[in-house]
Amino acid sequence: MRISGASRHLLGTYKSHSTSIPIVKAADKRVTLVRHGQSTWNEQGRIQGSSNLSVLTNKGEGQAEITRKILQGKYFDTGFRSPLARASRTADVVWSSRPPELIDLWELREIDLFSFEGLLKHEGEEKYGDVYTTWKTNPANFEIDGKFPVRELWERGTKCWETILKAEGTDILVVAHNAVNQAVVAHALGLGPACFRRLAQSNCGLTTFTCIPSHGAEPAGFVLEQLNQTPAPPLHGNTVLVCAFDGSDEEIAPAIATAFGAESVDCVLCDNAASSSSLARDVATLLRWETPTRSSGSLIDFLKSPGTTVMFAESYTIDFVVGSVLQLDEGLGSRLRLTPGGFTIIDFDGDVDDYSATIACLNYTAHLSELE
Repeated sequence: MRISGASRHLLGTYKSHSTSIPIVKAADKRVTLVRHGQSTWNEQGRIQGSSNLSVLTNKGEGQAEITRKILQGKYFDTGFRSPLARASRTADVVWSSRPPELIDLWELREIDLFSFEGLLKHEGEEKYGDVYTTWKTNPANFEIDGKFPVRELWERGTKCWETILKAEGTDILVVAHNAVNQAVVAHALGLGPACFRRLAQSNCGLTTFTCIPSHGAEPAGFVLEQLNQTPAPPLHGNTVLVCAFDGSDEEIAPAIATAFGAESVDCVLCDNAASSSSLARDVATLLRWETPTRSSGSLIDFLKSPGTTVMFAESYTIDFVVGSVLQLDEGLGSRLRLTPGGFTIIDFDGDVDDYSATIACLNYTAHLSELE
């Protein structure tokens, strides 16, 4: 059986949060964002903010090296980096011997967290109580030391794009931090600070945009090609949306099956598109999964089922699920690129209405690389 395709009444209506993109007369560009590798304060569970007292761990150095290998055949015209040590070192490893020299950009520093910086997370909760709770559950309205850090970070996101879009060349690398990368991504998608924490940025995760130049009074346009690509997709315990298209390559099903391997799956679904049910059957046969089932109620509630859920769906369905997590009235539409067989992974750790629903990665395609 099949689950019906996403529709407005199933997904619900969500408040839209928007922001502006600068008007920049730039040539077509491709921008790759990288978060730094694991730092000593990441490992310790300390709140870093824009402090500069942590460095990469051995694991972080290894993550940076893996990213260097992933990108080693890729040409970049310009590279920007945060001047903070953990990002600067990551950029050095990833950039390797490429010319020209990397450019330090102060606006790419991590979010300023003032009195929080240096505290272990449990210390922040114990010392600041409701203030810490607001930081975790309502970051757009989080205030500390008379500042609103997330709002200020979003203002900085505009300045980052102004610099990036004016850079020489068409291929740009940016190495920075979790929160500031989220702000940069959100600005490109027209999302405001209420979307903070809904766009995951793992250590050394890759995010890629194609940028379309401004025309007249129109701002630059962006297409999100991939979000938070890591060597292995975070399948376990999450909701995995697998993109199906009419005329999908017959080799896609085996590639998907290989990516899942021995991963235990608790629920297998598909929407009402013929391509979705066909791909679902092929993969389920290869992996000896249950026959795909359908939901009789809210799609989001069904996708939030405990354990690992896999849904084979057309791009329209995936777009609306992504839009619901981002609390948009509609999906991202033309701002989102989805590849047949690609994975979009949602972490539904709670309700969509709170800050625990996160896009863990979007359009993950590493398992399809041999098909290119």
